[in-house]
Amino acid sequence: MLKSSELIEAVKGYNPRCSEDFLRRAYLFAMEAHGVQKRESGAPYFYHPTDVARFLAELKFDAHTVVAGLLHDVLEDANVSLEELENIFGTDVAFLVDGVTKLSKISYSSNSVRRAENFRKFIVATSRDVRTLAIKLADRLSNMRTLNYISSNEKRNRISQETLEIYAPLAERIGMNLVKDEMEDVAFYNLYPQEYGEISSKLDQIRKTEPNFIEKTSLELKRVFRRAGIEAEIHGREKRVYSIWKKIQKHNVSIEQINDIVAFRIIVDEIPQCYSSLGLIHTCYPIVPGRFKDYISIPKLNNYRSLHTTVLGPFKQPIEIQIRTKEMDRIANEGAAIHWAYKSDKISAASEDSKKYGWIRNLLTIYQNSVSSREAMANSKLEMFDSEVFCYTPKGDLVTLPRGATAVDFAYEIHSSIGNSCVAVKINGQVSPLGTVLKNGDRVDIITSPNKKPEAVWSQFAVTGKAKACIKKFIKEQEKRQFEILGEQLTKYVFASSGATFDESLIDHKKFASSSLNKFYCNVGKGIIPLGSVFKIIPNPVEREVPFENYVCLADLIPGIAVHFAECCRPILGDQVIGALIPRKGLEVHAESCDYLKKNKGLLIKTKWSREDKSDSPLLSKLRIIVSNQMESFSNVANIINTCKAVIINLKTERRTVGFLTLLVNLKTRNEAHLEEVLASLRLCSNVRSAEKID
Repeated sequence: MLKSSELIEAVKGYNPRCSEDFLRRAYLFAMEAHGVQKRESGAPYFYHPTDVARFLAELKFDAHTVVAGLLHDVLEDANVSLEELENIFGTDVAFLVDGVTKLSKISYSSNSVRRAENFRKFIVATSRDVRTLAIKLADRLSNMRTLNYISSNEKRNRISQETLEIYAPLAERIGMNLVKDEMEDVAFYNLYPQEYGEISSKLDQIRKTEPNFIEKTSLELKRVFRRAGIEAEIHGREKRVYSIWKKIQKHNVSIEQINDIVAFRIIVDEIPQCYSSLGLIHTCYPIVPGRFKDYISIPKLNNYRSLHTTVLGPFKQPIEIQIRTKEMDRIANEGAAIHWAYKSDKISAASEDSKKYGWIRNLLTIYQNSVSSREAMANSKLEMFDSEVFCYTPKGDLVTLPRGATAVDFAYEIHSSIGNSCVAVKINGQVSPLGTVLKNGDRVDIITSPNKKPEAVWSQFAVTGKAKACIKKFIKEQEKRQFEILGEQLTKYVFASSGATFDESLIDHKKFASSSLNKFYCNVGKGIIPLGSVFKIIPNPVEREVPFENYVCLADLIPGIAVHFAECCRPILGDQVIGALIPRKGLEVHAESCDYLKKNKGLLIKTKWSREDKSDSPLLSKLRIIVSNQMESFSNVANIINTCKAVIINLKTERRTVGFLTLLVNLKTRNEAHLEEVLASLRLCSNVRSAEKID
């Protein structure tokens, strides 16, 4: 057990001005608070908080953080109140301790909801003071080191799964890779003991086949650097078991097929020496193609910097080489903890000093926008995985996203308001669908409109937790109102089809088990109240043709909530359409020529795109334009249409070949003559092979 004198000596070693009395009082308070409590190992409970404090002192944290580490369990496991803690040790320590304390005294519907709410509380505290995260990671690491003493397999597995899904990614996000590696290996051993044993046995066999391989290779590399006159520290190591298992799963290969089981770290003094060392390695040994990464030029989100390459080493075995400076190596091992050392003030995720903690703000946004705790937890896990795609704004600002992220994810990463109002995207100057998966180096320009709203379909291709949470929150908030709008329109439609003037006073919503008129409309929109029942409230109904002004107007409805466009015919703006009312789903819109309508003679609702009368509406047309497959073709087509004062409603690529692109364009023009003018102008363009109107 760490003695109080040892803890004081450790802290004063890097912070001579810290108060010995402050540390000693906290040590004695924690010891007394935990009293005779025991861990499952049988050891005194007090060993655990001293282990947490030792870890924080090793990372040179300020005295307040070390004291909070000593006291981090007293609110939850001892008879100590937050007010008492604040009176004795101050607001700063009390806040940190409260931030990592679980919500154990509140009743929840399930353990999963409790865990999600605990994590939400922790993220809120972390966004206000990032030191909370350091204490939590120290706490989890200490618990993982004694995990084998927990008798319940179910509890061990739950803690291990939670560690792999949440706490190891958190440690990686702040660059504390040594912490991440240790937690992952312990968790993996508990969850998959058979796989752990198999990989360990394979590693033993490899060591026997190539005895002293690491030592021999290190000596050869040192000779190469000595001859080149470059001073460097060279260290070799095997990859950790969990890291190897992830590669086996990802690439579906055996352990023998993995190229970089052994990695060598080359540490030099200055950045120019990193690149000189890389040149030397590539000159002496054949490279493995596609395995070079420059994290010095573009650091990872957690500020990890290094050059990575894989070569056939001195003994013709594939080895990974990591080249970095001493400072980069410290950051790779300790991460953000280096920058937290000595600081006794709050390190807020919103402060100028903490722009690198934007992902914490994203986690907070997820919890603010998620419909439920479970959904927030799921989206948080998405947000914490390592980001590997680097894209740029039109101004050249770097945006880092997870692999597989789309243009919609990019928009929400810039700001939630940008995501909510995005209408189109240009990727490297070309108009592209919002669901386009982004690649490294893409320059992304998001086009917004104040009248645009998120669509439910976006959540199907959004990848980041932040984007998914924002989209789902908007859809959930709009759902009730959208069904009310649809229900009111349907009620007016029934009145119009019955030859009656719409009169709300005829509607007794209580007879329909609805608490209000809006609830009545909502139930009509959802199909809970059939239109036949609405028809019965109309006095002396006379069946007649529904006037155009009483058609259900799609302009008032957001696609994907109360109105859905049928997949069978995929109607677009300008098509003649009709709606099929689907109970609890809403209105499914089909093209009038769709075979579905011929086979299903259910309740069909006449539908219009806008509030305008047909005779006064602008002409909506669908064009098929074939252009040469060149970068400027999109912009040429858009410029011609804009010059002709027509409006592009929608644009998508129907077909792409080596030489040509086939574009489908929904166009709004004043009349037929205006449309012919646009078509003629398009046909004059050298990039356009053909342009025609299609039905």
